[in-house]
Amino acid sequence: MHKEANFIKIAGVIGDPINHTRSPLIHNYWIKKNNINCFYIPLNVKSSELEKKLNFIRELGFCGLNVTIPHKEKIINLADEIMESAKVIGAANTIYFENGKIIADNTDTYGFHQSILKNFPKYNFKKEKVLIFGSGGAARAITSVFLKEKAFEISIINRNREKAEILRDVLSPRIKIYDWSDYSNALCDASTVVNTTSLGNIGFEKFSTDLKGVRKNGIAIDLVYNPLKTSFMKKAEKENLKVINGLDMLIYQAKRGFQKWFNKTPTYTPELRKLIENSLKR
Repeated sequence: MHKEANFIKIAGVIGDPINHTRSPLIHNYWIKKNNINCFYIPLNVKSSELEKKLNFIRELGFCGLNVTIPHKEKIINLADEIMESAKVIGAANTIYFENGKIIADNTDTYGFHQSILKNFPKYNFKKEKVLIFGSGGAARAITSVFLKEKAFEISIINRNREKAEILRDVLSPRIKIYDWSDYSNALCDASTVVNTTSLGNIGFEKFSTDLKGVRKNGIAIDLVYNPLKTSFMKKAEKENLKVINGLDMLIYQAKRGFQKWFNKTPTYTPELRKLIENSLKR
């Protein structure tokens, strides 16, 4: 038997806290389905120890990591190479260790794009009038997708206008900015609305803004997936909008890292989605 046959690949996810992440569930499901000799483990890493632990993990021979809160921005500064997607967003959610180097990637854009196409196969980005709630790292990822796909109009509404203006300055002058108090005008005739804020997430306050004014048969996307039916989605359903949560995006963003680390292309299955849904039920 060749030595390579006994070589076990290891990847994982780092964050603080770490118990909320569904990444081990997703990756270990794919490892089992593909019958490969690999492990994927969660690691609690505090911010003060990030650089030391990252180097230690690399030296242990890990092939890569997923990165969750609060390390997504800071880890960029520790990378030897930064892929374009991570540069644009200013944050990394996936790390590859290659030839002793730390390579930072962000697969959220891919995950979001794929989740739209899965749920709305006839979606035409170029005709969409988009309103994005929030201006953090997730908003930057989602905005960059709509910019790349040349959406008809892109607007951002945020409680902190200055933060939204910074995002516009970094990404594109064609982005419109609305004050939070001006949400009725921001919503007027929007065809796609996306919540990138933590509002509605478990442990956070609810999304309390009505979505009146969004175009008939419009689409509402919440990046939150816990709870499965968020307050944003409930507001959208009152206006008869088509709604999805962030669960499909979560699954699709995981595919890129798995493929790179383990040289296997994982597949989205209803079984996997159900597995994650069941893990979220309280």
